[in-house]
Amino acid sequence: MLYTGGVKSWSVISALSELGVETIATGTKKSTQSDKNRIVEIMGKDAVMLDEGGARLLLDTYYRSNADVMIAGGRNMYTALKARLPFLDINQEREHAYAGYEGMITMAKELCRTIESPIWSAVNSNAPWNKDRN
Repeated sequence: MLYTGGVKSWSVISALSELGVETIATGTKKSTQSDKNRIVEIMGKDAVMLDEGGARLLLDTYYRSNADVMIAGGRNMYTALKARLPFLDINQEREHAYAGYEGMITMAKELCRTIESPIWSAVNSNAPWNKDRN
């Protein structure tokens, strides 16, 4: 699930698509109609576009869509982390550049590091002292 806006939405969806990653929903808060048209071209006519944000909407969309990772700006990082969801920061202040061929490789590595991190199974399991509880 991608929550950005403006040109970043369709450009990141396109990059993710090139990597073989399906985007199940995207933010369009700052997107023009032209941006939204490009999103539909990439994601299809049933593209889920979120014109508004908010923690509850993002989490509901994430769970309803059975997403694997939330990709968003740092403003939404704490929403994802409090819900114990894998999160990749795509904000312009991030530490890694995603431009060009090298950027695609960097994005793929960062996605793998995020999704495959052992922390997600650890934080989503019972504490050792509660192993017998459901």
